[in-house]
Amino acid sequence: MSSTTTIDTPAQPTARPADAPSGSSRSGGGPTRVAVVGAGFIADFHLEILGALPGVEVVAVCDANLERARAAARRFGVEAAVGSVAELAGHRVDVAHVLVPPPLHAGVTRELLELGISAFVEKPLVLSSDEARELADEADRRGLVLAANHNALHHPAFAALLERVRAGAIGRVEHVRATLCVPLRQLDAGDFAHWMFRAPRNIVFEQAPHPLAQVHALVGAVEEAHTTLLGSRELLPGQVFHERWLVAARGERGTAEVYLAFGQDFTRSEIEVLGSDGALTADLHHGAVQHEDKTQFLDFWNSFLAGWRRGGGLRRWALRNLFYWSRQTLGLGRREDAFFAGMRGSIQGFHEAFRAGRRPPSDGRDAVEVLAWCEAVAAGVPGESAEAPALPEPGPVRDGEVVVLGGTGFIGRRVVAGLLAKGAPVTCTVRRAHSLPPVVTDAAREGRVRLVRADLADPEALRNAIRGARCVVHLATGGGASWEAIQESMVAGTRAVGEACIDLGVERLVYVSSTAALYLGEDAGRAVEDDVGPDPRPGDRALYARGKIAAENELFRLARERGLPVTVARPGVVLGEGTPMQHSGLGLWVRDNHCVGWGPGDHALPLVWVDDVADALVAAALHQGAELDGRAFNLCASPPLTAREVVAELARATGRRLVFHPRPLGASQAMEIGKWLVKKAGGRRDAEFPSWRDLKSRSLAPAVPSRRAREVLGWRPVEDREAFLDRAIRVHARRDP
Repeated sequence: MSSTTTIDTPAQPTARPADAPSGSSRSGGGPTRVAVVGAGFIADFHLEILGALPGVEVVAVCDANLERARAAARRFGVEAAVGSVAELAGHRVDVAHVLVPPPLHAGVTRELLELGISAFVEKPLVLSSDEARELADEADRRGLVLAANHNALHHPAFAALLERVRAGAIGRVEHVRATLCVPLRQLDAGDFAHWMFRAPRNIVFEQAPHPLAQVHALVGAVEEAHTTLLGSRELLPGQVFHERWLVAARGERGTAEVYLAFGQDFTRSEIEVLGSDGALTADLHHGAVQHEDKTQFLDFWNSFLAGWRRGGGLRRWALRNLFYWSRQTLGLGRREDAFFAGMRGSIQGFHEAFRAGRRPPSDGRDAVEVLAWCEAVAAGVPGESAEAPALPEPGPVRDGEVVVLGGTGFIGRRVVAGLLAKGAPVTCTVRRAHSLPPVVTDAAREGRVRLVRADLADPEALRNAIRGARCVVHLATGGGASWEAIQESMVAGTRAVGEACIDLGVERLVYVSSTAALYLGEDAGRAVEDDVGPDPRPGDRALYARGKIAAENELFRLARERGLPVTVARPGVVLGEGTPMQHSGLGLWVRDNHCVGWGPGDHALPLVWVDDVADALVAAALHQGAELDGRAFNLCASPPLTAREVVAELARATGRRLVFHPRPLGASQAMEIGKWLVKKAGGRRDAEFPSWRDLKSRSLAPAVPSRRAREVLGWRPVEDREAFLDRAIRVHARRDP
């Protein structure tokens, strides 16, 4: 598909001189009182940066999920946490950072302006240039400040390029080439519920404001654009995703080409500016700038100088980046990685301008023009985000109901399908209605699956979902970057499930743990049986393993003390369609195509095909005997495949250059100790001594025969080498878009 759009220059927000203030500071000489609206992933970056800015005080965190707002407020020492924008009126807020999902930007920003609060909004400002213009006019009428967080403009390499362009280093700008070629974690994980996947054009408004803001800074407002779609795929039935875009455009001060590629294996992010008298290129992924211009010398010497200077410039940038990394690691300087530095530059630039009463970077007028670029690129592509479909009324609980927590995930959707195939009545909990797998939505429409909205963090909704169930299969999990976060999400959530099952009379809880909860650092040839309990030294394990150990221990405690009928399943290295091929059970993937082994990689691994895991969980959920009560069973097959062989087979299947690097565990431990010493020398108090026990356990050397599943449940996993490769490895072969 291709489309051409000619842009009529839109009316601008209320005109002001370029250096005039956009609104004015309300701080009256005191600190600027700031609120953060939206306590999701990006909020941590804003809160960390705001906490270090002089003249700024964060007074409130706001989120519709009040518990999440409170957790963020605790982490960053913010006094107030509120559940609605209206409550900010009582906290004398000057500026609010709007960090909610893009569809909510317009409503939240308008509400803030009506309360007399200026707004600094994560990109995109809103989802149309017309609406952005209206909000900018509204801010002007009220004497407030409105700006977008176009942090890519403050990327160190781009900032250096832009400075040289504006200094006339390459003469007149004539053409710009921008490339954004990146992986997307959600695509790899098959998580298509994110807003950027809900309509084909959403990806442009989610990802493209970064390069388009840079193009706008160089060539101005868009006048004409022609877009060609180079690759598309269907994520789920009816859910189309355009993964590669090529744009040719004309701006008011030059022409541009933009290549956008999402979910790609190789990362490339750069912008090149061709001028009348030279060229500049910013490598935004590696953080480097190249400059080439003309000299007075003959062609042969001019060509030599071009290469020599280019190489020297790249070496200087490489040394600069290494210096900043070393200084930060040693605790001798502030964080300077490109993303964080760009965020800091954008946030700091806004607040400095706000306090001085100057027009901030990327104010409403600039945001309107960047959105016009987005609209021109996405012209002709379906653009209305589908509203979250209404979940069918769940109806009454049926006899023998099996509730699946996490039934839309990698393993969960297969468990739901397996239960339905056995004729079992199924309730599936969901957190959102977008992009549910067809096996769930189709069965819900037919009345075979009850869909109930619930979350581990909401005890009341969780109990409503479980009430009346005969069996609960607990596949939902949590995560976090700290032990406190793991305790809140993984451990406390699992405890809440167990207590609800006791109180509501559930006959069996099947908790899906992981062999990560075991200690698997014994020598090859040893066998780890089902009755071996969780690792008795959880403090020596990584966060995920430690969380699974703690969750298991909580459930077994409830079984001993309160009679919880729990069965714990521990899958091994689960492979198959729908999970990234870079599994940590194979080794440490230092890049998406370089796997460093947990040892030489020459012993068979406890691999298992995902469909076989689902079959065992279905059998456990429907099992009528008491043989599994209060006990655990492992789920590992025995295909004769080593880590080295799996990586080689993945390379053959995908046609990619995937490399396995064997490394003795002693060498890996020595490297980890070296990193620890550097951190300690830099004063890092949070640096923990690397655990030899955890490293040994990652080697997965002992056999895990999984006898209980085979004997009690009649489990027969795929173990033939070729059959396993076909089902679990070769499914990663690239399909033409």
